[in-house]
Amino acid sequence: MLLSKEIVVYLNLAGCRVKQYTSNLLRKNNINLTPEQFLTIDILWNQGAMSQTSIAEQMQKDKNSVTQLVDALENKGYVTRVRDKNDRRSNTVVLTEKAEKIKDETKQFGISMLDELLKDIDEKELRDFLATLKKITEAMK
Repeated sequence: MLLSKEIVVYLNLAGCRVKQYTSNLLRKNNINLTPEQFLTIDILWNQGAMSQTSIAEQMQKDKNSVTQLVDALENKGYVTRVRDKNDRRSNTVVLTEKAEKIKDETKQFGISMLDELLKDIDEKELRDFLATLKKITEAMK
C-alpha cells in the first residue's frame, strides 16, 4: 500500500476507534454523554459561555451539527441558550448547574482516560505526532 494511502487509512481508523473507545468508557462510567457532547461541554467548562458559531469553530464542525449537539445537551439539562440582546439570530450557550455539578469528576475522568490511552507512548513521540498532525491539518486548509 502506498505510504500516503496507509497514513490516511490509519488516521481515519484512529479517529473512529478513539470515538468508539471514548463512547464505551463514558457509558461504563455512567456518564450520559456522547464523545462529541463531552467535548462540547469541556470547551464550555474551559472557555465559558459562547455562541454556537464559536463552538462550531472550536470543534471544526458545521453549524448544523453543533445545533444538534446543543439541542441534545439542552434536552439532557446540561446547557441553555440565551438569546443575544443585540442580535436575535444569535444564541449564547451557557452551562447549567447540572453541568457544573459534574465538572470536576467528569474532567478527571477525561484526563484519566487519555492518560491510559497514551500510557505506552513517550512524550517525544507524542509531540512529534502532534506536530505532524498539525502539518497535515494545515495542508488541508
